[in-house]
Amino acid sequence: MVNESYSHISFDLWLTIIQSNPYYKQKRNQLLIDFFELNLPIETVDKSYSKFDKTFNYINEVTGGNLDATAMWYIFLADVGVDIHTVNTTTLQLFIDKTEALFFEYPPTLLDENTPSLFKSLTEEGITLSLLSNTAFTKGIFLKKLLVQMGIDSYFSFKLFSDEIGYSKPNPLAYQTMYHNVLSIKPTIEKHQILHVGDNPIADLQGAEQFGIHGKLLLPNMVISHLFK
Repeated sequence: MVNESYSHISFDLWLTIIQSNPYYKQKRNQLLIDFFELNLPIETVDKSYSKFDKTFNYINEVTGGNLDATAMWYIFLADVGVDIHTVNTTTLQLFIDKTEALFFEYPPTLLDENTPSLFKSLTEEGITLSLLSNTAFTKGIFLKKLLVQMGIDSYFSFKLFSDEIGYSKPNPLAYQTMYHNVLSIKPTIEKHQILHVGDNPIADLQGAEQFGIHGKLLLPNMVISHLFK
């Protein structure tokens, strides 16, 4: 079993533990059209959102930093035809608040229904768990609330999100931040006793291995419980 060699396991979040709710995307796109009074097909908004979500994630991965979420929203809004000169930060925050409400009304779902029992089993074995996740439009503060709602928050000793720590995987500083936090709960742990699990071959596998810890790539059609059989 994978867990027999490790004392701490770090997990990515998106497409490793959770996946987006398709109903949320539809509702969010319609909200944007209604809120900013756009005369656009919903498919156009969805295409633009998807384009920038991927672009911003890629920029964060390449630079190792983390783009400001407010700036990302303004760039996206300009692309779909919103006159951003008429959108002050208060108005933008009101829109973001409405998207947050939708996010929790149509929350992401677990990729693997066995996740809670898996985390319970691992922690009962004395293995500590944590999260190390890159973020884009959806901030870490939202995701922390989501984990509580999903009932899996308590299994993690700590949770790190790129918008909060200022570094994105595969930046070694992101992994160093994780390692520093692990040392605070297990002072004698060594790098070879730590595993990071994720779906991105560059951010998760390459980033982990270049830092000196073990990495495990979650391949398509795999879920995390497959790694611990």
